[in-house]
Amino acid sequence: MITVHRAHDDLLDQVRFHCQAYHYLHSWPDPRSLPFAYYAEIDGRTHAEDGRLLGLVVMKKPQHHQHHGLFGYPKLPTAWQVLDLARVWVHPSLQFQRVNGHSLCIFSQMVGKVLRRVQWDWLEHHPPRYPDRSYHIELIISYCEIAHHTGKAYRASGFTQHGFSRDMSMEVYIRRLRPPQQRWTPKRLPARVEAQMPLFADVPILYRECEA
Repeated sequence: MITVHRAHDDLLDQVRFHCQAYHYLHSWPDPRSLPFAYYAEIDGRTHAEDGRLLGLVVMKKPQHHQHHGLFGYPKLPTAWQVLDLARVWVHPSLQFQRVNGHSLCIFSQMVGKVLRRVQWDWLEHHPPRYPDRSYHIELIISYCEIAHHTGKAYRASGFTQHGFSRDMSMEVYIRRLRPPQQRWTPKRLPARVEAQMPLFADVPILYRECEA
């Protein structure tokens, strides 16, 4: 059984180290893209015998504000309604096929579980400053480097191909999400706290979850 958990504190440090040491990009996303991460728990374990994590997923904001036909243009989601599936890594011991020829699909199972919760996790990670505007994540985009991926794992995770990068080195994959049947309503900070944060005096920065 696979579950995914948000990575905080020490586990976030571990995820960051794994991205730099073991993921083929050998880097952590730019902090300006507001990255946040998950780690996998499989049958009650989060680490392999060699001490490494069993799996991880990192989400972030796209590095650009527009993508023709996808977001940032009229009648399309805004750039703040899109997340980039930036890093996925599975421990090598889990990257094999079963006797019947079917892979364990750790990649697709991790990604699927992340996407079922990512809309609310994003709002906790980066609450909308203006909740009267559209803020729910509606689109997940990912750039698959052809030199390292065939795209099979993305398709198994419910993504569809949407063309290539300009230099043809990457396939662009997308997956659309349904808006959740809930909304977030602004809640003001206590006056004594607002007094210590004058720059945020007119901006609601705490939110409570409400039924639609």
